[in-house]
Amino acid sequence: MDMLLGILAMAVIGAGIVGWLWITVMAFSEGETLWGVGCLIISPLCLIYGFLNFHELKIPFFMLLIGIVGRIGLGLLAMGLG
Repeated sequence: MDMLLGILAMAVIGAGIVGWLWITVMAFSEGETLWGVGCLIISPLCLIYGFLNFHELKIPFFMLLIGIVGRIGLGLLAMGLG
């Protein structure tokens, strides 16, 4: 069971990182430097930027959201099993 949790944790963290980087790169590439720097420094801003530009950033927004919710869920699951 611990191995399965480890694999799920790596997948969830990977999805979150890819979504975060994708949104950050898109913020810089659209000429919105302040949003890009904000996403680099304060990562929850990526959720806000992704929501504001949802029509362009659906996939990375959901990847980031899965990363956040998945880490919370796996943490709660691991605490319950421990």
